[in-house]
Amino acid sequence: MSNWYARAVFFVEDVQRSQRFYVDQLGFSEDWNSNDGVLQVSLHGFEVILNEVGDTTKNRIGHGRVFIGLEDDQIAAFREHVATKNIPTERVQWGRPTLVIRDVDGNEMLFWDWPEKDGTTKD
Repeated sequence: MSNWYARAVFFVEDVQRSQRFYVDQLGFSEDWNSNDGVLQVSLHGFEVILNEVGDTTKNRIGHGRVFIGLEDDQIAAFREHVATKNIPTERVQWGRPTLVIRDVDGNEMLFWDWPEKDGTTKD
């Protein structure tokens, strides 16, 4: 069996507001837009579908979480992107020090922090 093509789905209150946040603030590209409350954005191979909630999905807003693993050779470019875009981040403990970026609805993108920040080294 070959690898599956999988994407995260984040439920959002207002898909246009979320589109502006992901594209304008975080630097994602818009891949497609169904024009009925669902669109996909992507950045460096990470794709996320933004799904505006309806009556039956209102309680899902802001409950999304995805872990994004960075290889050693990707860390510098990621750091530069975060700094250039002035992206607000938070560090939390999630098995090890973890960098968190939250969208306007509270959905989370988690990145394990790089070794020199937490004092560990990679074997």
